[in-house]
Amino acid sequence: MIKVNKKILLSAAFCWVFTSTTALAAEKGKIGLSLDIAVEGGFFNSKLATVKVKSLVAGGAAEKAGVLVGDQILKIADCAIPGCPAGDAKDLLKKNKGESVSFLIKQADGTELTKTVIAE
Repeated sequence: MIKVNKKILLSAAFCWVFTSTTALAAEKGKIGLSLDIAVEGGFFNSKLATVKVKSLVAGGAAEKAGVLVGDQILKIADCAIPGCPAGDAKDLLKKNKGESVSFLIKQADGTELTKTVIAE
């Protein structure tokens, strides 16, 4: 009869799962902008009231997509502003390299455009 040390097997299995998951993790992407955000509601139920582009990273993904400083963001993906839950907006902006997010933008002259930004 062969005795097997269960602790060693479990440790080996955990190490394999951990290293496999780490190896498959995608590289975080950057959208290349900072936002001026106003929220409404309580701490646990905050929703975006207004979102404006505060600054852009020179040569970054948002600038390449044609986003301009001062643009007002009316939608992040399908989440309309005002009213988009802050947590949802945050999740929509978390992208891995190569993934995209679309914005419905109102420019200073009143023109509304959809811009798709591919995270770098």
